[in-house]
Order: sequence, then structure tokens, then C-alpha cells
Amino acid sequence: MKRIARTIAQMACAAAALGAAGDAPLVVREQLWMAPTQDASLLLAEAPECMAAASIEAEAGRALFRSPFVLGGPAARIGLSCHACHTNGARNAAFFLPELTDRAGAADVTSSWSSAVRGDGVLNPRDIPSLVDAAQRDAFGAGETLSLHDFIRGVVVEEFQGAGDPTVIAALTAYVAALERDACPSPARTRAPLSVGSAADDVRRAVAALPHDPTQAAVALAARDIIGRIVERLPQRRFARERAALEASARALAHPQALLAEEGRMTAWRAQFDGTIAAIARRERETYFDEATLAQALAAPTRTGR
Repeated sequence: MKRIARTIAQMACAAAALGAAGDAPLVVREQLWMAPTQDASLLLAEAPECMAAASIEAEAGRALFRSPFVLGGPAARIGLSCHACHTNGARNAAFFLPELTDRAGAADVTSSWSSAVRGDGVLNPRDIPSLVDAAQRDAFGAGETLSLHDFIRGVVVEEFQGAGDPTVIAALTAYVAALERDACPSPARTRAPLSVGSAADDVRRAVAALPHDPTQAAVALAARDIIGRIVERLPQRRFARERAALEASARALAHPQALLAEEGRMTAWRAQFDGTIAAIARRERETYFDEATLAQALAAPTRTGR
């Protein structure tokens, strides 16, 4: 959990430097890459996911898609992930990070802020594309010559200075390839609500992908970060016990092999995590998953009382 806590602390420092929180206090990290707003509803819903039935590698890729640790440089330090720009694989029309764009829903893929390779010193953002049905395309990139795998590797390594571990890139590619328009929710929805339950399901899916040995350590770190994002939405004073319990769950994931070695240990981990989530869900109106509670925090002049 220390690495997650360090990332959250860096996120707060970055907010001050970038001015991303604007006239609203920094409550959740998503504010860093949105135009300044006190509209809580914008932080409580996202595009629905159009993911077809997929392999464990694709599920690992799903967790990694949400992990800031895949990317490098300043983007990773403020908690940015692939999911930030391509929420659930769709275009995030609300994305607005001043270092990468001058208009919502766009990003500069040759930003000197994020890239030591592609940076050209000019702010020239492009509309963020949806990745749904990306696997049906024949080529990618400015020259339309790259495969999906090579395109994703280029984004991670060259655009954002990530390490580009081959197994991580392969898992990300498997996830993006599983995004299909035919798998979109029916009836069609434009927004899916965020809740304690939906965030917990992201953790459970990441944990279920831990047996994918090549990415196990990276997926465990991704799962810990997702838990950290739940903790962010729990006011400190009112949820001290639950926050501590979630932090214990995250610490246990630092040793995924030990959890997986004995079925009983993983069963106990799941029971402890599910119990904590159930306790939080009973008081969801007091969390920052609740629109009224989040709106009150966004309107507050300081972050006291968290």
C-alpha cells in the first residue's frame, strides 16, 4: 500500500502544480484530468464497457489498462492510466489535462510533457478515439502501418515512457482486442454509474486474473491501485476502520503467490474483502460514490473533515 499512498500523495502535489483541480478541492484523482468542475455527477459515471467473453490474459489486460504503473514519466506520477483517456475502451469526452490538451476529449500524442521520444514542443491535440472494434482494423498509427500490438507498445513506451514489458503489452492487446461493438450493453447506455459495487467488481476481476503468471506481479499492483481508488472515496474520519481493512487487503496482494499457493488463503482474502465492501455499501450515501456527499466535498473551501 505504500506505493499506492505515495502515488496519491504525488497526485495531490501534481494538482497544485497543474492547477487541475481549479476552483474545486481535490477529492478524487479523476479531477486531475477533467476541466475544473463542481458537478459531482461527472465523477460518478463513465462509458459502459463493450467487452466480449475473453481469456484470462485479456482479463489481466483489463486490470493493467486501469493501472497507472503501466505508464511512465509524469503521467504515471499523477495516476494517469490508459483508462483515463479511453474509459472502458471508449473515448473519454471529458478528458482535459492542460499539459496534454487545450480542449476536452483530445490529447497531444507528441507532448514533450509525457514523452521524451515523441515530444515536439508543440501543443497539437487530436481527438481521443474509441478502441471498441479496434481489432477489426488493419493498421494503426499516423502512417497506418502498425499492428494493434505495436501500436499499443508505441503508446506505452514512446508516448508515455512506460517500461513496455512484453507480457504486459500482450495482455493489453488481448484486452483491447476483446472490445467489440456487438458486446455493448443492450439496450444501449451512454453512461454507467460508478459505485462501491462496481469498483469492488474491478478489484475482484483483477484478482481473478492473478493466475496469469506472466503478468501476476503487475496485475497484483493494478488490483492494489484499484483498492486505493476505493479508499480515496471514503472520508477518513467516518470510514477509518473500513479504510484500514482495505489497506490490509491491498498489502496482502503484495504477495500474490502466497495467496494463490493455498486455496484457503485466497478464500479468506475474498471473504475479508467482500465483508469490508458490504459494510461500506450499507453506508454508501456517506461516501464519495454518492452524488450529494461528493458535491458537498467539491464545494468545500478546504479538504478538512475527510
